[in-house]
Amino acid sequence: MKSNLISKQVEEYISYKKALGFQIKIESQQLRRFAAYTVSIGYKSSLTKDVAFQWATLKPEYSRWYMARRMETIRTFAKYICVLDPMAQMPPKGVFGKCHGRTPPYIFTEEEICILMKTSMELYAPDGLRCRTISTAIGLLWSTGMRPNEVCQLMDDDVDLNNKRITIRETKFSKTRIIPIHETTNSKLSSYINARDKLRKDFSVRHFLITTGSRKLALRNFEYAMQVIRKQLLTGNKKWDRRPPRLYDIRHTFACNTLLGWLKNNINIDRKILYLSTYLGHVKVEDTYWYLTGTPELLQIVSGNFEKHFYESGVSHEE
Repeated sequence: MKSNLISKQVEEYISYKKALGFQIKIESQQLRRFAAYTVSIGYKSSLTKDVAFQWATLKPEYSRWYMARRMETIRTFAKYICVLDPMAQMPPKGVFGKCHGRTPPYIFTEEEICILMKTSMELYAPDGLRCRTISTAIGLLWSTGMRPNEVCQLMDDDVDLNNKRITIRETKFSKTRIIPIHETTNSKLSSYINARDKLRKDFSVRHFLITTGSRKLALRNFEYAMQVIRKQLLTGNKKWDRRPPRLYDIRHTFACNTLLGWLKNNINIDRKILYLSTYLGHVKVEDTYWYLTGTPELLQIVSGNFEKHFYESGVSHEE
């Protein structure tokens, strides 16, 4: 593979960040794409504002937000490389505005999840594994709120059906946690194991979720399957008038439904939020409170509770 100065510097930066304990999976993918772009156009010099801008705006269909994210990735790399390379330039901040804006998550109904799981069973599967695995993986996301990549990384030993619990290892923040699972989830996983082991021909792979050829279910393949089956949620010739639903939105749905259930039952979420935060694998409880703005129904209940507390405390409109 051809290389240039920037591609070598990118690899140095990735090695540096990993040595500090950062996983930087998405960041490293983006930086390597940037480096590959500079190689493809025959660029051989140090990082400049112009080449960063060219890559950030590479395609006309890129949204402002996406261009901002690409530029922010380059800026993070530039902070490191500008110290080592006196010819490197720091791209300006905020050229495309903020890069961390929030897009409202798609909140699934139970019926929609059932449609996705049923449609998954119709996916092409030469040995019968892919369709069953995708359907089971979606059900696991729905019932546990795990991150999609956490589901894909599960090993056989991580799924303890005897004790009805799942061990999630080396997660987003390099932590391990154990989550309990419901009896119905336990039963479905047991059924999946029985069907899986009758269909598989290779038992050397010990990943829990396997697809065609007894291979591990890769996240990119899981995401592609979602792109195929989510079309069943549309009626007629309609198109999405928002960002199409993603696998990660099932996790959002789990969190929102949990909070909604507590609020509807007049449970003080401030006393419970730490449980949900730990279950979801959040480092900061603030990340869990973020889900309170997930749906109009949640916002309505929270606003109503605040208004009730506000007026019951004896505060008048005039005050």
